[in-house]
Amino acid sequence: MGVRRDAEPSPLRAGVVHTGLSFLVFGGIAAAVAGVIHLIGDPSSAGPRRTLALFDTQTETGDPQLKTRLKTELASASAVPVEMPDYDGDEGSGDMPGAAQAAGETVTASADEASGEGDADPADESGVRINGQLVRPGESYGDVVRVISLEKAPISGMSEKVDGLTLPRVAPDGRAPADVYARPFLNPGNKPVVALVVGGLGINTTHTWSAIQELPPEVTLSFAPDATSLQLWIDRARAAGHEVLIETPMEAYDYGRMKMHPQTLLASDDSAGNLKRLNTLLSRATGYFGLINYQGAKFGDDENAVRPVLDELSQRGLALVDDGSLDADRLNRLSGVTHLRYARANVAIDARLTADEIASSLLDLETTALEKGAAFGAGYAFPITIEMAKTWAAGLEQKGILLAPVSALAVATPQDALDTGDTVRTGSLDPAPVNPKG
Repeated sequence: MGVRRDAEPSPLRAGVVHTGLSFLVFGGIAAAVAGVIHLIGDPSSAGPRRTLALFDTQTETGDPQLKTRLKTELASASAVPVEMPDYDGDEGSGDMPGAAQAAGETVTASADEASGEGDADPADESGVRINGQLVRPGESYGDVVRVISLEKAPISGMSEKVDGLTLPRVAPDGRAPADVYARPFLNPGNKPVVALVVGGLGINTTHTWSAIQELPPEVTLSFAPDATSLQLWIDRARAAGHEVLIETPMEAYDYGRMKMHPQTLLASDDSAGNLKRLNTLLSRATGYFGLINYQGAKFGDDENAVRPVLDELSQRGLALVDDGSLDADRLNRLSGVTHLRYARANVAIDARLTADEIASSLLDLETTALEKGAAFGAGYAFPITIEMAKTWAAGLEQKGILLAPVSALAVATPQDALDTGDTVRTGSLDPAPVNPKG
């Protein structure tokens, strides 16, 4: 008869059993402690040490009210309900992050100026920072950045059907898209102003969303005409308070290895061909107050090619924004003759993609604004450009400079300015111009 030996216990099996028993014991202890705290604990002890008042605790009805007073410089906006547009029903590619405002949500606009009552000591850093903005106790983020949601496009009467295309037009009552789709702006203090347009949007989802969310609403955004879900991007930008431009490809002298866009306006083509391509671009979306050139040195040097396009834009009530690459003298003269609203950038802020070069360009804008009353810069939605522009804009008010939408500088040149050669544009949508002397 053989002798039976008990096998040694498996280390792996013993480890699994002991681990399971440990989890059961400690899990039971933790559950028991949590139950005791839930039953006899003081909920207020778990609250934050500092509270940001997102709700007004005192109302006439005694119920809390959402605190979303928006500080603007619109004198007519005091206590006027502003309906936030609902964009949830828009069709798009489905790849856009974020969510739209709920339908029917109403906020109240206040006429308090940002530099007026309620400003705290800059040295007081109590609060939290959101996107670089200091939000103090009792404030909401909207109080700090002064967001004004622009009305959803299309606005009634501002478009027409031509050869199957939906195109912008001047309404029968005289309203022009350059006014209706522009961001409202007033400068009652006659401060020097700077404007900034950031372009190349709609191609990269991350960069586009970053520009819409992080840049101040006074920054104008321009979109590539071939952007996927272009109308949806424009709707999102306007919901965040940004006015919008459409980029228009124009013939350059040298494209290098880059293929020419099929709707490029050509110096060698007749007016019928260019206007057909222009209308195709204009029909891609709605809600823009004007166009901005993409390249175009060759096209801009041919007056016979440029003049019919400027005439068409003027008749449709649109503005033309020049990124600084077109012939300044010719465009100034032709925009005056055609009564076209026109603005030209003083500098391309990110011609060289380094922090030092961008900072230097932004400083040049400030200097020009202080000397002449207004200045305008153009850049692209590179991450470093967005970050630098956001930081720069946050410090303008302390320097006595006002950030303005580009539309405030895109005004028709009066005849006396053409005669004297003074083409500095310092107007706004309402009769409150900036100080031409800075």
